[in-house]
Amino acid sequence: MATTDNSNFQSIAFLGGADVLTLAANKTLTRADQNFQKLDPGGSARDVVLPAEASSSGTWYYILNAADAAEDLTVKDDGGATIVTISQNEAAIVICNGNAWIHMGIITIALS
Repeated sequence: MATTDNSNFQSIAFLGGADVLTLAANKTLTRADQNFQKLDPGGSARDVVLPAEASSSGTWYYILNAADAAEDLTVKDDGGATIVTISQNEAAIVICNGNAWIHMGIITIALS
């Protein structure tokens, strides 16, 4: 069985509330942004750029793609590497251990 080294995780930060946005351009998240991000790409595929790993240990985001059409959100680290691509009506959780952003899986959402 594979093991995971979580020694780099410090305390897990929680910023209550949610950002609900329709994007007109790519979105760069900061550590001051809410943990819950409900993002409508606004008619085009968009990138969501995460904060630098070295200053983000314990930071996490739940990112929901609330598109009304087939528009993807590509979540990238600050160096441009793709962490996960989230399609319409999907969500993903990403968490940082101080060295890397880790994708915790895709969740299919039924929006109403």
